[in-house]
Amino acid sequence: MQKGIPKVSVIVPNYMHEDYLNKRLESISRQSFQDFEVILLDDASTDKSEAILKKWAKNHKNFQYFPNKKNSGSTFAQWNKGVELAKGEYLWIAESDDWAEPDLLEKLVPELERNQNAVIAFSQSMLVEKSGKYLHNFSVHYHKIFKTNRWNNSYVNNGINEIENFMLIHNIIPNASAALIRKRSYIQVGGAPMNWKLNGDWMFYVKLLEKGDICYIPETLNYFRVHDKTQRSLANKSGRAYKEILTIIDHICINHSPQKQKRNKAYSNVASWWSHSLYRQSWKKEDLKPNFKINFDLFKRFVTLRPLILLHIPYEGFIRIAVFTLEFIGLKSPIRKLLHKLFPSYFIPNST
Repeated sequence: MQKGIPKVSVIVPNYMHEDYLNKRLESISRQSFQDFEVILLDDASTDKSEAILKKWAKNHKNFQYFPNKKNSGSTFAQWNKGVELAKGEYLWIAESDDWAEPDLLEKLVPELERNQNAVIAFSQSMLVEKSGKYLHNFSVHYHKIFKTNRWNNSYVNNGINEIENFMLIHNIIPNASAALIRKRSYIQVGGAPMNWKLNGDWMFYVKLLEKGDICYIPETLNYFRVHDKTQRSLANKSGRAYKEILTIIDHICINHSPQKQKRNKAYSNVASWWSHSLYRQSWKKEDLKPNFKINFDLFKRFVTLRPLILLHIPYEGFIRIAVFTLEFIGLKSPIRKLLHKLFPSYFIPNST
């Protein structure tokens, strides 16, 4: 590398996360691998984020602050802005409400150094509550979805193979904060899709893996905070997220050659997720018309793809009523813990 040019550009896209910023930025500043710059972004927050970010930029020479005067409304637009400013060979998109172990960069940088065809390396993530209380690491979800212990061990895999066998079924990189990306590959695929609300990262990873390999290490180096202000929580208020997932599956099936069984599983999964989401979406007066149109279009597609969805919709309604009743009488949590003990592959305790 040229003198003065960092190996890693750490991009911190922030919006309204004043409560989490100091912990996030401390976890970056304490990295054992120190050859990095930090690009602090703020998407016109109205809380105290600006004061916190300005203080860190003032007190740390390798931290720079780049605020937006107007809210972009897009997490992925912020990713792309950070990459445009980045000087490093590798990118760490460190979401502002997460945090990391001090050796995250120390462990991930060598993966991309050793594997020159790799476009991305990522570690295991621990899900944590808003308060910071640990829930469980993401291997629980991997096992539930794929029925395999694959993510208990390190691996390097061909990108196309990863797409056809795993990314088709689910986004196996659950949190950008756990990943290190080769900058030239990010630029090569045109960056993240700015008009996507929730699954732009999934689509981006698919396009990235079309260009090279993927590395994974099983150490839990990233802490992925889940709360009611995350993009996931907000995006799930409409059916748009499921329209995006269908676009991803269609893209993979058209451009690659996944097995028929895996294609069917992918479409069945998203149909099931969508039917479940109908009872969590916002049906307020202002959301009713746009939500109805999106969901009606999805219904027509799913009836063609998976006709049994007609039975799944009332089934999900029944389950929703049962869960609400158990929660009301205080039995939801203990029953879920019992079911997790008896059927650990199907029931996740304290799951979001």
